[in-house]
Amino acid sequence: MARLNVCKGLAAMAGTSLALMLAACGGDGAPSPGKADVASCTSTNSCPASGPATTGPAATPLCPASLDNTTVFTGGSGGGELVKLQFDTSAMTYKLQIIESPVPKVTNSVYPTRAGVTFTGKIANLKSLPTAEQNRCALALQSATPSDNTSQAIIDPANPPVIFVGNGVAGGGIPGATISYQGVAGLGVIPSKTFPIYPVLAFAQTETDFTKVAGTYNLLGYHLVPSGGSLGPAGNFLPATAQTVETLNADGTCTTASGSCRSTGNPWKARTQNDGAFESANYSASKQYPYFYTSSFTTGNSSKAKGIMVVGKLGGQQVPLLIRTGYARISLDPLDFEINVDDESGLAMLAPTTNLTNAQLNGGYVGSGSDLAYTSSIVQGNAVGLIDPLTMNAKGGYQLDLAQAKPGLVTTVDNSGTPGALISTGHVFAHLAGTAGANPTFRVSVFASP
Repeated sequence: MARLNVCKGLAAMAGTSLALMLAACGGDGAPSPGKADVASCTSTNSCPASGPATTGPAATPLCPASLDNTTVFTGGSGGGELVKLQFDTSAMTYKLQIIESPVPKVTNSVYPTRAGVTFTGKIANLKSLPTAEQNRCALALQSATPSDNTSQAIIDPANPPVIFVGNGVAGGGIPGATISYQGVAGLGVIPSKTFPIYPVLAFAQTETDFTKVAGTYNLLGYHLVPSGGSLGPAGNFLPATAQTVETLNADGTCTTASGSCRSTGNPWKARTQNDGAFESANYSASKQYPYFYTSSFTTGNSSKAKGIMVVGKLGGQQVPLLIRTGYARISLDPLDFEINVDDESGLAMLAPTTNLTNAQLNGGYVGSGSDLAYTSSIVQGNAVGLIDPLTMNAKGGYQLDLAQAKPGLVTTVDNSGTPGALISTGHVFAHLAGTAGANPTFRVSVFASP
């Protein structure tokens, strides 16, 4: 592939969780805009459709020549799910295991969820992307048959979920669901909201030794609270964000200079299922898993929400992905009574607390965010220009302040004055703009070209 503008079709497959292109985009000798050009177009909302170019062909294929079920991608979805993905590109089939999930099996319900359900179906290569190589590596999910013959999985034939497979990672969208609940005696009503897809990011290799994960990190994250943290009419599907600095210790505990950790409740432990992830759960009813929102309906030791951490290994770098799997169940049956609602769910990312430089950040990136809009980002100097890869129209941008009063945390401000923060590990960055009360945007983007 040539340069960022040629790769933008792939960005359209990226979810909040990313479709990693992993050095798939080389250059075609087109001139790169200079720092002044990028700063100018960012300020005037007129950035060009192409990003910085390199001067040679791609050194490696965009994705493996073939895949079979021996390659298992482990990761998380924006719906708060722990998932595993497998593809057979000879039979053109896929398998999606939902291992943990707060997503209800059926509409007008909150429990049981599609945890433990496996979806299978057919895949097809896209035909609409600019190159044959891009189409080969973009897999559209054509159908979804649940192992329980019940669980919902939305697939729109006109706009099916697409997984882009790169070197060691699978990202894009998995089948979504409709969330709704009629409540009990007028309490706990959740109006219907359909998620056509849940963005997903999953890794072919994960770190399973927590002593190698231990360290001090910046955390940025975004969750949704379907219940609004209350059984009353306080609002639904409310966003909740976090920006903290925390230290993960080798024994799985977490410490922070002030307040409480937002990443860890009970100490992280390798999951007993030996599925390549760590878990911070409340099985002992001793410590509620932290929430980003101001509160949850169920508080204290009775909450059954949990945290799951998947640490991807990409090119010698670790990419820690945090999944909050909320829990909601309301049963007035005297023999099975339970009112337990802590349904806040979503994703967060961790990155080291070491200063970032222009040399580390400059380049073209692809990804999308909590606004479900696909975005190409051009980073040069202190300016980031944003482009809609579907229309190639400029979408504004923001400025970077690399002074970093907190190492590794780059403050940002966009053209309208909205503040934000950016963290990065390896060639992946997360950007959180705005506050929870003002429609924040959380975007994770991956390096596509220097």
